[in-house]
Amino acid sequence: MGGIFADMPANYLAATIWIIVFAAALIWEIVSLGLTSIWFCGGAVVAAIAAYMGVNPYVQIVLFIVTSTILLLLCRPIAKKKLIAQGAPTNLDRNIGKKVKILETVDASEGTGLVKIGDVEWKAVSESGSVLPKDSFAEIVNIEGTKVYLREVIN
Repeated sequence: MGGIFADMPANYLAATIWIIVFAAALIWEIVSLGLTSIWFCGGAVVAAIAAYMGVNPYVQIVLFIVTSTILLLLCRPIAKKKLIAQGAPTNLDRNIGKKVKILETVDASEGTGLVKIGDVEWKAVSESGSVLPKDSFAEIVNIEGTKVYLREVIN
């Protein structure tokens, strides 16, 4: 190799390569935000330290793989749980507590139930499992996926 790498000792060159792997994994994590490549940053740091100390390149690769795998398996579930728990409410959450008119009888045994929120029709489910008749009113208690969970409103 020419240029800046020409006079560099082998262990410095290997450490530099691992730092480049670190930077690439970090950039990819920043771009993707998928909690997938951040763990390779830890592996790259361990491998870079080993390279700087003159450890065999095959051992560096094993250290990179083992460290990255351990970080991925142990830390990712914890990090995901923390990030999901701190999620922001969605625009749909503002509909919880609103009263809606039932367009189609809500009956779990028949698999029916329909309400309209704004301009969109939603599959409706009774929170208690009771039948909610067409043209009656119900309160939205939850929205999960494409289903709206309702509680009967007694006039």
